[in-house]
This record gives sequence, C-alpha cells and structure tokens, in this order.
Amino acid sequence: MMMTVMIQPMIEHLTLMINAGGQSRRMGQPKALLPLPPDNRPLLQGIVQRLRMLKPCQTLVIANDPTLPAQMDLGKEVCWLTDRYPETGPLGGLATGLAACPDWAIVVACDMPLLNPALFAYLGSLAVTVDASGPAQWDAVVPVVDGYPEALHSLYHPRCLPAITARLAAGERRATCFLPDVRVRYVDEEELRRIDPTLASFYNANTPEEWAQAMSLL
Repeated sequence: MMMTVMIQPMIEHLTLMINAGGQSRRMGQPKALLPLPPDNRPLLQGIVQRLRMLKPCQTLVIANDPTLPAQMDLGKEVCWLTDRYPETGPLGGLATGLAACPDWAIVVACDMPLLNPALFAYLGSLAVTVDASGPAQWDAVVPVVDGYPEALHSLYHPRCLPAITARLAAGERRATCFLPDVRVRYVDEEELRRIDPTLASFYNANTPEEWAQAMSLL
C-alpha cells in the first residue's frame, strides 16, 4: 500500500543543493544541459522546478563549468557555487555546499530526471522526528537501494562538515566515506517503496542509452 505524504516544508531553513560538477565523460555532453521534454528545458532547470514545491529557503548549484549559468534561467533565488575542493568528486561538492547551509540540505545529482518531491518530504520528516526522548539528533538521512547508500539523494546537516573535511584532508573521495563518522538514519527499500513503489526517484542517467530510457519513463 502506498503511503500518502503531504508535500510541505518540514524544515524551516531547508536548502536544495544540486551537484553539477561532474565531467559527463560517458554521456558525451554536460548532463545538466540535457533537454527535458516537452519544451527541451535543461535537466538542471527541470530539477529545480520539480523540487521547488518543497519551498527551500535557498537553492545552491555546485558547478565547475563557468559557462553553465549563462545557458539556462534558474531564477535569482539560485546561487551558483564553484567547488572549493576541485578534483575531489561529489564529496568536495558536498563540503562546498554544506558550508553555505544554515540547516538541513537536500542533496541531489544533476542527472536524476525522475526525482520524487513526496519522497524528499518524507525524508525531511525523518530528519526532524520527535519522540518521547526529544528530537532525533541525526546528521544525515540516507536511502539505501540495492544495498548501496544513495549519497546524492539524501539529506545532510552541516554537522557533517567536520567529518567530510577530515576525510578530504586524508585524501579520500568516495561520497559515502564519511558516513561511519556521523549519525545516519538509513532508509531501506521497503520504507522507500511505500512512497515511490518503483524507486524511479533514484534513476540517474550517465550514458545516452540511460537517458533514452529515462525519457521513456517520463
């Protein structure tokens, strides 16, 4: 049975953070600019619009390509940040963005055309869960799909930043490497499927073939 989730702000100062710093080698073109039907707007723009209903207090785009902002209209509320940790992959982008966040951040990659706002609303509710002992002090809320933590489809608090920068200083780059160092609320597939039965929200397109499949799903 599918769970009904109210799409409303669960966190007062929620940030939407989009990692657009990849080099798109397998796609052969910038994934952030892939054309979404029916009007061929850039994928990055579509992601911002799709998740806008969550009413983030700010939207951050982490990108190393200085030409991207001129190639799409994301509105004045979007702030473009240059990765402060170049050549460190998504982990450096996460550190760059969290340093600019006042509270929890939704973190997604720019190659996910089927993101589900209701699923993020649910993850946000877990981040601020209150029980008899008081607020749950999670530092991250991370879905697990096929046994793998979906680091770029998660919520993070700036409390994660010291653990991330320590891992970067040690030369580590895996997006999940810092999770053992923080308090994580993992969300398994059974829980996720109550809201997104096919787990389409986690579909990412890295190749032209995967993009074609995403378009058929759209």
